[in-house]
Amino acid sequence: MPPSQRRRRPVDDEGDSEEDARPRQRQHIEASDAEQDEDMSDDDPEVTGASSTADNQMAKKLVRYAISCEYSRTAIRRDGIKERVLGKQGRSFRRIFELAQTQLRTVWGMELRELPVREKMTLHEKRQAMKSNAQPKTGSGAYILSSTLPEEYRSASILKPSKVPSAEQEATYSAFYTMVVSMIWLNGGELSEQKLQRYLMRLNADRMLASERTEVAMKRIERQGYVIKKVDRPPVGYEGDQTITWHVGPRAKEEIGLDGVIGLVREVYGHPEDEAFDKKLRSSLGIKNRPLTEGGEDYNDAGMTNGV
Repeated sequence: MPPSQRRRRPVDDEGDSEEDARPRQRQHIEASDAEQDEDMSDDDPEVTGASSTADNQMAKKLVRYAISCEYSRTAIRRDGIKERVLGKQGRSFRRIFELAQTQLRTVWGMELRELPVREKMTLHEKRQAMKSNAQPKTGSGAYILSSTLPEEYRSASILKPSKVPSAEQEATYSAFYTMVVSMIWLNGGELSEQKLQRYLMRLNADRMLASERTEVAMKRIERQGYVIKKVDRPPVGYEGDQTITWHVGPRAKEEIGLDGVIGLVREVYGHPEDEAFDKKLRSSLGIKNRPLTEGGEDYNDAGMTNGV
């Protein structure tokens, strides 16, 4: 072999060794990173413990947020939970939600229950829903707190009205929206503005409700989801007055339910044990073929009962 070739070989071998060393060095670094990732995996007790502690703190934050919303009768929305509680941990919603449910049930005697989806009421809304190809919503994404206490602990002597603004005002307001919701439900789930005003006039509550105007109280129970006000205006180019109807809101369906309406009616009429009375009450509520129950059960929209 010529000397020139023998002189070039060491140079080529040296170059090859440097190029071969770089991939091996990268492989060594990647292997070290992989080993470090394995050391920091969920199987590590320290990492698992820190994650569990963070989840518990976040669940407690969700409990505080839910209680503050319920105090003002504001719906607890999924978007609000992600924004005010989870922050950048939005993907952990289900895990934090279940932890908060456990804390609410074991410590507070409550649980978060999802509100029903708002129904299509007018003919226009129903037609729009039929034209749309979108899948119907399976959940509203809004929740309220509901008691999980046994029936014997739900008496008025134990669950007293809130003292803010005062116990008397809170009791009056609760009785008012329960009565309005009951009247709507007893009229087939829809009550005209004229009928509502006649009922309120008979109760001497058409203008004032305790120390506030009835109009203000109606706007508040509408805003809080107990009732839905539907205004139908005549088409453009046609003369006529607008029609106002009142419907049962999603919060009333979950908080009061048909069972609450039955309890109110029985209380007003002195708990009559009359078959004719029960028949009329079933007919008014649209549950003709189902027995009436008091306490411990609740009716859904189809007239079936759900355990509380």
